[in-house]
Amino acid sequence: MTVPSRNRRLSLAAGALALTLAATTACASKKPTGTLPSPAPGSAAPTPSVEPSVASAEQQARAAYAGYIQTWAIASQQADPDNPDLARYVADPLLSLTRHNIRRLKDIGAVQIGTQKATVVNVQVDLAAKPPTVTITSCLDYSDLRLVYKSNQSPVPNSSGGDPKVPAVATVWLYQTGQWLVNNSKQGSHTC
Repeated sequence: MTVPSRNRRLSLAAGALALTLAATTACASKKPTGTLPSPAPGSAAPTPSVEPSVASAEQQARAAYAGYIQTWAIASQQADPDNPDLARYVADPLLSLTRHNIRRLKDIGAVQIGTQKATVVNVQVDLAAKPPTVTITSCLDYSDLRLVYKSNQSPVPNSSGGDPKVPAVATVWLYQTGQWLVNNSKQGSHTC
């Protein structure tokens, strides 16, 4: 087995962080598995005048989004692309992409230290869409995130991303199983 050159390792590390930051997000704390997370503090809660079906869809979609962020953080901190909890909150194509990016971290021997913070700024519910869809716009803060080599906790060279705060838009669909799952997440290129 050949050992990649230092430049190749640096390139892989930078690429892994860039893809990871662009495709996935994480939250600030671990919660026990088996429970749905609550919407993030400071997020706007549904108002009493909202149709009950819309309020329920929003609440469930927010829980799926928070679960995605939380589970991605845990999986990245453990370099575990096969974390079974990912599928509780995420569906393809985002599930495959998330696992791919975590696997790239594992392949270079890196783990995530710290977490991103996601602040929901807008939620749109479309129950008439096929399938019913909730679109969540948030601001992601990456300023507390870094990558280190798992073996010695030394920083992965050239692994810092661009802007520490970027906007993101996630889509959450209601699947035939009755689950709301995040299936897509895209980030903007400007600061939020």
